Amino acid sequence: MQLNEKLEALTDSLKEYADTNYELIKLEVIDHSSDIISGLISALIVGVMLVLFLLFGSAYVAYYLSDLLQIDYIGFAIVGGFYLLVAIIFHFNKKKLIEGPVCNNFIKRKMAKKSQY
Repeated sequence: MQLNEKLEALTDSLKEYADTNYELIKLEVIDHSSDIISGLISALIVGVMLVLFLLFGSAYVAYYLSDLLQIDYIGFAIVGGFYLLVAIIFHFNKKKLIEGPVCNNFIKRKMAKKSQY
């Protein structure tokens, strides 16, 4: 009789442990998901603001250069050429300028999250 009670208590403890572990995993998934979603939303907002700044700033510089050089639309050609040059530089250096820093940032965030637990 005592052995049956001990086995029953052990079974109940294992069920409680499994339920608690399941709840913990659910909460960790929710925590990580909310971190990712909030990071994406804030990056999206900042990105949109930077794109708008770049758009209007580029238009201003293009009009200013056209006015300064007294040739219609030459400012837009200069600004467009500048962006083409920047795109070419980024294309040939994308591992160093984009992929490396993004991967390093991702790893740092993961390591910081693991150190919290």
